[in-house]
Amino acid sequence: MIPPGPHQPLHPSPLSSPHSEQLIQSFIQPPGKVYLLYGDELIFPFSLRIAAHAMARGTSIAVVDGCNRFNVHALARFAQEHHINPDQFLHQIFVSRGFTCYQMEQAVGNRLPAFLKSIGSNTAMIFGLLDTFYDEQAPAREVNQMLMRLLSRMQELKAEGISILITGIEWNVLPQKRRQLFATLKANVDHVYQLLLDTQNTPQLVVEKGDHHGTHRADLHQHHRQRAGKLVEIPPRIAEG
Repeated sequence: MIPPGPHQPLHPSPLSSPHSEQLIQSFIQPPGKVYLLYGDELIFPFSLRIAAHAMARGTSIAVVDGCNRFNVHALARFAQEHHINPDQFLHQIFVSRGFTCYQMEQAVGNRLPAFLKSIGSNTAMIFGLLDTFYDEQAPAREVNQMLMRLLSRMQELKAEGISILITGIEWNVLPQKRRQLFATLKANVDHVYQLLLDTQNTPQLVVEKGDHHGTHRADLHQHHRQRAGKLVEIPPRIAEG
């Protein structure tokens, strides 16, 4: 079994916000769209919540994790809280990890489409797509080309009825020229949601791009903002094996 990522609660309070429920519903149905969810670190447990609600309806999901944020225990707790057999529930989600940008391109661009067909699914999630792209060992021109190939592939998957949720943090990275990668990602997806914390640490879901516009309260759990405004240098990654 793949070890879980950092411990993060998935369902600390009832999912009562109509706006967060709207995001869940719109991602699940109809199929064929590419979403980006970014912002505070709450995006990862929130994405797992979206996955759990889709799984509860019988949907199988493929996850490509490039930042070690997948938390199997959170999904198991969701199943228990909703009186679902955890063993059967967890058989509906499949996780692949990428430790370099080259592995991420192979996983998303080449292996993911065939794997979705093999499990009869039209739903995928990608955690930390760009995290491995910030490795200075990979030339900037090469990672730009790699990202454009992946974005083109995702549009092909969308045309085939595949829905993809990309979840990641907008790192204020060094070197600065690699910050453009995130702007390119945002410009080439259908819907963009940002999860922010207000002055009372209350999560706010902001629709930046899509059918609806405005700021919506997400009603997730309390969380303290960290690293806001700080410059973070992403260390080089070493390929597994």
